[in-house]
Amino acid sequence: MQRPKNPPRGTYDLLPKDSEKWQMVEKLAKDIFQKASFQEIRTPIFEATEIFARAAGETSDIVNKEMYTFEDRSGRSITLRPEGTAGVVRAFLSNGLDRAPKPVKLWYQGPMFRYERSQTGRYRQFTQLGLEQFGSNSPEIEFEMISMAWNLFQKLEIENLTLEINSVGDKESREIYQKAMKEFLNDNLSQICPDCQKRAETNPLRALDCKVPEDQELYQSKAPKIQDYLNEDCKNHQDILLNLFKEFQMPYSLNQSLVRGLDYYTKTVFEIKTSDSKLGVQNTICAGGRYDGLVKELGGPETSAFGWALGMERLITLLNENSNESKLDYFVTYPVGKFNKAYKIVQDLRNQGYSVAVDYENSKDENKQFKIGQKLNAKEIITAN
Repeated sequence: MQRPKNPPRGTYDLLPKDSEKWQMVEKLAKDIFQKASFQEIRTPIFEATEIFARAAGETSDIVNKEMYTFEDRSGRSITLRPEGTAGVVRAFLSNGLDRAPKPVKLWYQGPMFRYERSQTGRYRQFTQLGLEQFGSNSPEIEFEMISMAWNLFQKLEIENLTLEINSVGDKESREIYQKAMKEFLNDNLSQICPDCQKRAETNPLRALDCKVPEDQELYQSKAPKIQDYLNEDCKNHQDILLNLFKEFQMPYSLNQSLVRGLDYYTKTVFEIKTSDSKLGVQNTICAGGRYDGLVKELGGPETSAFGWALGMERLITLLNENSNESKLDYFVTYPVGKFNKAYKIVQDLRNQGYSVAVDYENSKDENKQFKIGQKLNAKEIITAN
């Protein structure tokens, strides 16, 4: 077999020079989550296909175009998870967490899989970090969870952040708005893309998530606005949330075209974006919303829920480079026959919490050992005499 040149298209190898950045972000995020009493959950990387099809919606792009689906040896349809929420909801129900005191507050991290064109920070295997809560219908918990993401980005010194928010209404509001959007799309069929022509019949709201620039321009200028169709409950919910952003001076903008790409959302949806040129035009780094009907859709009781996820690869791309900063505190050199003494020093320093390295191949050449310590950019090189 020839030496392999690259990993499969849309995947990558995480090398040691980059893994330290991941560990730093993971540690910081975990600290923020735990201080807010969110607990970790780990779910399988594949589920029965119907879990994702019912959750994301049969007409969503994820289900129609992006899922990695296959039959196992027993003929069961299995799908590699394209997003984290559906699997967490399944675990919430499978393990009886719906009977636990509310709200149930969970966080997760792990690989997801979508068959899509690779772009900056976007891969076919990618990693999501996310929060989910079950049991609270309050806008206050939405504010807390969005604030946690904002706080994480600020601690990571991510610049030029913007928060876009919208309400997609409850079932009652959406049904009325869906009819208005369907009429609008049918009146403009000749001007919209083939995908949106299909959406006019299957799911008119999905058209607002279209990526064709000409369609977006039409929708933003002439399409009915969801805010005009919200009932009093949805309006009050949104007002409380927006007032919290104002009170705590978190800048936001109301984006009435924001619907997200999954069918399970209700009321609040949001995206946090950055104008950093490293990401190109795909500038969303965190997104989510409320999904009060999803637990029931997957066979559980009526349960309020809210969550968000961020893409680790995209976030890591934004971090400032610190390539010259040494991660090694000490490098220990030693004369011929003194390795045992050197290693006792290594163990003592490691027990004190320092990072320490020692050479094993050049026990007869202390000068080579010293040069290795320099190449490793050790903060200090010491000798065991």
